[in-house]
Amino acid sequence: METLRISSLGLPLVCHVTGPPDAPPVVLLHGFLDTGSSFEPVARALATDHRVLALDQRGFGQSAHLGPGGYYHFPDYLLDLDALFRAEVPEQAVLVGHSMGATIACYFAGAWPERVRALVLLDGIGPPPGPPPERHPDVLRAFVEDVRRHEQRQDSGAPDLEAVARSIGRLSTRARPERLSALARAAAVQGADGRYRWRFDPLHRTRGPIPFDAARFRAFLARVACPTLLLWAEHSPMRPADEAERCAALADLTVETIAGTGHNMHHERPEAVAEAIAGFLARRAR
Repeated sequence: METLRISSLGLPLVCHVTGPPDAPPVVLLHGFLDTGSSFEPVARALATDHRVLALDQRGFGQSAHLGPGGYYHFPDYLLDLDALFRAEVPEQAVLVGHSMGATIACYFAGAWPERVRALVLLDGIGPPPGPPPERHPDVLRAFVEDVRRHEQRQDSGAPDLEAVARSIGRLSTRARPERLSALARAAAVQGADGRYRWRFDPLHRTRGPIPFDAARFRAFLARVACPTLLLWAEHSPMRPADEAERCAALADLTVETIAGTGHNMHHERPEAVAEAIAGFLARRAR
């Protein structure tokens, strides 16, 4: 995949691109602590008929970390996606998001339904409902305390890429060893001390200050105007208690399951994921 560089509010972002330049665009949005390049096998399979753009979201992969005093909020990811559209997507694109990326895709498709031709959600239709309002003061206090602890943490890193691959394998238990090795090379970088550290900004591991609002999220789902494919992993840990209500908010929804997969289905069975996406898009193009 080629590397494309864009800017969002002056923050440098990297996007991994493959496929014919004049083909219909598909934008891939990775999940929490992942990278755009983790979609590479899926992107290669889709690139026969599409121009595929896999974004490293801010603070992940090869995209820049925020500077001193900054923090990561969900609306920022929408700004970055808008920047990618403005630079590389003249009209509409297919949006494919995994987990956190699926949430971002839903927000974008609900806010700008005219810019999304089809929506594909990989093992995610938003996080679990947040705590009730009376707990919000506790959430804000926990955020501040967690960030202060983060300031004191020291990352000793991993001794080699094999250790990084083993760490990824704890969450992607069905991924092949060679796939884990490729993911490790994309996810970590070697420091001057010879140790390997994650490319993502460690600040992502702190707890955010704004609880997820499921009712607000359903309002975005209700604005989605395009056909949507929801692909669940067979062994998904991500199905929310109000899944039925969220699905009912989408006007044109197809739901399928990828057998033999856990949450990181694109790590474990990328060919099956690509086949399901391509089949859905082909059916909708008729």
